[in-house]
Amino acid sequence: MIVRDHAIKKICWRLTASHGVSLGKMTALDFFAREGDWQTQYIAERVNKMYAWEVNEEFEPNLRLNLPDNSVIQMGDSHILALKLDTPRIFDMVIYDNPQGCYGKDNEYCEHFDALPLLPLLLKEEGGVVILNVKAQPFNYEDKLDWQCRRNTFYAIDDTSNVPLDFLQHHYQAYFESLGYGTEFSFMIVRPQETGLYSLVSKLIRI
Repeated sequence: MIVRDHAIKKICWRLTASHGVSLGKMTALDFFAREGDWQTQYIAERVNKMYAWEVNEEFEPNLRLNLPDNSVIQMGDSHILALKLDTPRIFDMVIYDNPQGCYGKDNEYCEHFDALPLLPLLLKEEGGVVILNVKAQPFNYEDKLDWQCRRNTFYAIDDTSNVPLDFLQHHYQAYFESLGYGTEFSFMIVRPQETGLYSLVSKLIRI
């Protein structure tokens, strides 16, 4: 049996116990909230304010049931919602519990590759914590040529079927630097529901 909040419990413990992060003062965003019953609910109960964005209207009733009163739920394409923020740069934490593969109306998005460039619109001016799904060993993608191509392009290597973890950490650190952020600390936690799936947690600071 998979414990759905296993990874996020470990993440929160490490953020607070090892790095002194005060979750209770944070405003957090879940970019892909779905029904809020995996990570969002656990985080929402520990932060000051939780924003949850979700494009699939079928998830809205359960999303509203699952999240506490400190949550702001918005339905719509998260990539578009980010561009329409009334007040940009309000989040201390951004969570990308992103789908695997390509998705969207015309498969215009892939993993978190198209969402990460929006970080400068989301994170507070000084930076914040970013949590994202990283698939080191994608499954069932041999015949999904667009997914393969987009992974290879993002990671700038020819084969992303089994990406070493140290490569991933260095790659994301360099990527965040390209967005104008240094990495104060970074760690990876195994997510148990799939082989080769990890949460990458990074504390970013504006440089």
